[in-house]
Amino acid sequence: MTFSSAETSTQDGRPIALYTLRWGNTYWRYTSADSDVDGTEVIGGIVTPVTYSARAVQDSGMVQGSGNQNDFTMDCPASLPIVDLFGVTPPAGTIWMTVRRKHIGEADTPIYWIGTITNVKRLNLGEAQVIGVPLTASFARTGLRLCWTRECPHFLYDMDCKVNEADYREEGVISAVTPSTVTVTMIPMPDQYFRGGYIEWAANADGTMDRRMIESQEGNTFTVFGLTERMTVGLAVNVYPGCDRSPQTCKDKFDNIDNYGGFDFMPGESPFGINLF
Repeated sequence: MTFSSAETSTQDGRPIALYTLRWGNTYWRYTSADSDVDGTEVIGGIVTPVTYSARAVQDSGMVQGSGNQNDFTMDCPASLPIVDLFGVTPPAGTIWMTVRRKHIGEADTPIYWIGTITNVKRLNLGEAQVIGVPLTASFARTGLRLCWTRECPHFLYDMDCKVNEADYREEGVISAVTPSTVTVTMIPMPDQYFRGGYIEWAANADGTMDRRMIESQEGNTFTVFGLTERMTVGLAVNVYPGCDRSPQTCKDKFDNIDNYGGFDFMPGESPFGINLF
C-alpha cells in the first residue's frame, strides 16, 4: 500500500508524524509514535540513516490564513533540550523544523510542513509548545533592500561587504560573568573597538555556534545584548569587532573602502525641494 492509499483509507491508515529540528550542526528528531522509528534523511547531499525518538508530541496541523493563523505549533514535553534554549535568551541563528507524515508499515515519508521556529513557551511544569512559521512566510518580505543612503547599507562580513571575519577574529577565554557582561582574557584592544560586533562560542559538541552581539566594550569587559545565559567562566570564545558604517571606519579599521556601500556626499536637499538633512 502506498502513502496515498493509506492516507485516503477509512480503516487501514495508521498515521504518525516525524519531526526534525535543526540548529546549525545540531539535530533533534522526534516521533508521535509509541516507539522509536528508523528512517533516512538527506544530510549534506548524502542519504543518512536516522532515528526518531518516541515522545509525547503532537502538532496543530497545517493551516492557511493571515497573520499568526499560519503559525504551526508542536506540543511537547518541557524536558526537551530546545525548551531550555528558549528559557531566557533565545539562541542565535535560525532553527529549522521539518515535519513528515508517515503511516506505520509504509516506507514513504513525504514532507508535510517546513519552516523556522520563532518561539518556545512553557504551558505548565511538564508541557511546552514550539511555535514555527512556514517557509512561505519569507516570500512576503521585501526583495530589494539597497537604497541611496549616507551610511553603508551592507552587513559587516557579508557577501557585499566582503570583509573576511577570520582576519579580525580575536580568541580568548571568559574569566568573569555578570548577568549582562563578560570579561574575556585576550589581547587588549582600544575601548569600543568591538562595539557592534559579536562574541561566539561552540554551544555543544556538534560544533553549533551560539552568539551575543556586543553593545559596548571597556577594556576586556563586554556588555552584550540580551543576557549572558550559557556563557560561563572558562569558556573559549571568539570575538569580532563591529562597524559604525562610516567611510572613515571602513577605510581605517577594515581597509575596505572599495566596497563601501554608502554615499557620504549626497546633497542635503532632494529634487522635490524637501530639506532632508
